[in-house]
Formats: sequence, structure tokens, C-alpha cells
Amino acid sequence: MTVKKKTLSFDEELWSAVERRAREANTTPSAYVNELVAKSERLYRGLEAISDWESEHGALTADQLDWADRALADAQREAADGGESDDGKGTKA
Repeated sequence: MTVKKKTLSFDEELWSAVERRAREANTTPSAYVNELVAKSERLYRGLEAISDWESEHGALTADQLDWADRALADAQREAADGGESDDGKGTKA
């Protein structure tokens, strides 16, 4: 990955938070901000994809949104458990 050095200005209080969070994550402020921007970009791309899909197929239904919420919750649990999947009965598969 190519890295570009840039000069950015931050509100003093916000920069203090960046430095604190970077220390807590055992990383540099630059790497911390880079990861935040990368996460934000993935979020925006996902929202754009949903908007594109809805413009072609119509708004997502409540059932589809409920399914998505469950799928995301399952994925978050799996990630927190170190990649082990849950069979839906509280036991590891």
C-alpha cells in the first residue's frame, strides 16, 4: 500500500481523544485515524450499495431488515467468539 503524508488540522479536544484511543489500541495516531477513515469509507460504500439496490428493487421490507439485523448480530458474536459459529441453540458448531 502506498502511503501519502498529509498535514491535517484537528480540534484540540478531538486530537487528544485520537491520541488517547491510539494509545489504548497500541497504535499510532496516524494508523488509528487511517483505520477510522477506512471504516467510514466501507460504511458509506455499503449505504450507497443499499441505496442503489433499493432504487432498482424498492425499499427493503421489515422482514428483510430483521433478517439483516440477525445476520449481523450472529456475525458479531462469531467474531467475538474467535470465529466459532453458533448453531442457534447456544451450542458451538
